[in-house]
Amino acid sequence: MADRSATAAWIAQAEASANRPVHLLELVFDSETTYLTDADRAITWGSNTYQAMGHFLAFSDIEESSEVEVTSMTGTLSGVDQAYVALFLSETYLDRPVNLYKAFLDAGMGVVSDPLLIFSGRLNQPVINENPDEGSCTIAISATSHWVDFERRPGRHTNHAEQQVWFPGDLGFEFSSEVVKEIRWGRT
Repeated sequence: MADRSATAAWIAQAEASANRPVHLLELVFDSETTYLTDADRAITWGSNTYQAMGHFLAFSDIEESSEVEVTSMTGTLSGVDQAYVALFLSETYLDRPVNLYKAFLDAGMGVVSDPLLIFSGRLNQPVINENPDEGSCTIAISATSHWVDFERRPGRHTNHAEQQVWFPGDLGFEFSSEVVKEIRWGRT
């Protein structure tokens, strides 16, 4: 991992023989920004309080490369608190920013220096998994880096599905996939 502009205090903690690492997760929605941590208590950093009631359970490995490529991360939240399930069911979640930071705590359980951003991406696919037999519920949030749209062609596409996104009920492109003609402009 490159130093990514890590502060001297952060690097010293990362290299220490004993440290207290924690992760800070930000989920940005239209109505609110949710702050969660995997620490055993609430963490305050940057005038935000990251809640630590065990709702941020884990996240997948984050791979790095020197190439320009799409990276992804999957985080797991507890769905036992129905507030998070309701949040994903009621909010527009596609393409919402997701940031994951790594921080270290000092002896007084305060954040040492500035946390390091280890993943920044866009939310694309939360999945709610309920298991009534075990009494568990989890929300798996998948996010991809900003490179996900790198090879995407800009503009509108002339197909029925995309027309329904912009103009529901309009049937102007309903048969566009069946009318395939080769048009040669400027030739006889």
